[in-house]
Amino acid sequence: MSNDPQSVRHLSVFLIPATFALGLAVVAVGCGSSEEETENWETTPTVSDSTSHEVKLDSMKTESRRIKDQVDALSAENRTLTARNAELETKLNEATAATKAPAVSSAPIGDVTGAYNTALGEFKRRNFQEAVNQFEAILNSGTDKLAPNCHYWIGESCYGMKKYDDAIKQFETVLGYTGSGKRPYAQLMIGNSYAALGDKAAAKDAYSKLVSNYPESALVEKAKGKLSRLP
Repeated sequence: MSNDPQSVRHLSVFLIPATFALGLAVVAVGCGSSEEETENWETTPTVSDSTSHEVKLDSMKTESRRIKDQVDALSAENRTLTARNAELETKLNEATAATKAPAVSSAPIGDVTGAYNTALGEFKRRNFQEAVNQFEAILNSGTDKLAPNCHYWIGESCYGMKKYDDAIKQFETVLGYTGSGKRPYAQLMIGNSYAALGDKAAAKDAYSKLVSNYPESALVEKAKGKLSRLP
């Protein structure tokens, strides 16, 4: 290149505007990039992994509380329904018990024979507890008519329910009614009750009393037969 001063001046005149323009372009590009980065930072902030985890954990806790509240509500409702069911069951049992009141209670006091036959019918149908209820109702009516018979059939009903001790008490009560035709039968059933309890000595004694105390009874031979079978 020529070192001519005039040529250098011409070249400087050309380079200065070009250099200035290039500087402006660099400044413009730099400013635009900075504004764009600032805008992106403001509108789409970076979320750290720990923050994301906390958000998920908080969401799970909220859902867990919601489910627990539902379970608590269902439990409370279940307790209410259980209490209501128990109340209804109690009322049902009371209503059922009321419908099973002894039939003899509606019979006139003077109709003792009718009430007795009704109770005896319950015994024949093996409704032993109902028979006991009805025979006791007759005894509680204040009449002595058929009292030894009522005690006897109460004893028979207890024997049918395998309440042998209660049966013995009823049969011994029958023995206290002098002249009752049920006395030999009660004596036989005392022996049967002791035999059912496994008390062979008491059973033998009861059968022996039947033979000695009621020699004219048709039950004597039966008592002797039972005695012969006892060791």
